[in-house]
Amino acid sequence: MSSSGVPDGNREDNFQLIEQKSIRSAEDLRCEPTKKLFEWWNSFSPLRPSREDLDILNFPSLAPHLYLIEYISSGQYVYRLCGDNVGELIGNHYRMVSFSLNSDKYDDQKLAEYLDGIKDRKDASGCTGNLSFVDREFIKFESVDCPLIDKAGNLTHFIGALCQTS
Repeated sequence: MSSSGVPDGNREDNFQLIEQKSIRSAEDLRCEPTKKLFEWWNSFSPLRPSREDLDILNFPSLAPHLYLIEYISSGQYVYRLCGDNVGELIGNHYRMVSFSLNSDKYDDQKLAEYLDGIKDRKDASGCTGNLSFVDREFIKFESVDCPLIDKAGNLTHFIGALCQTS
């Protein structure tokens, strides 16, 4: 273990340091970008917004904090959008990058597993912790992931926001 309490060398253990939770209200979140995205998403309640409802021009201050992930099938996803702040925090500006439960990268497998875990509920979920899984344990973060559905009620995408916390 490092002096910061983060497991050294075994990045698989680092995911144990991330707390996942259901998001029921904006009060469950600390960062302005995650709160704003959740408030927009929740404004459609009891329905869920679709990809067509999402117009990035309505969120100019949020754009750098947003990411969009397309649902292909269970365990298979594609990054469609990665805001500048997201890319800087995680060390990569993903766009048109596929990932799945069978990806070579453990990080991608864990993300696909997380999204699979929330896809059927169609409720927002969030994470807090540090970015040790991308070798940035000095960065604490908060994220929110909100499902987008089509007119038939099928999941098509996740819109998310990521921000650095103190």
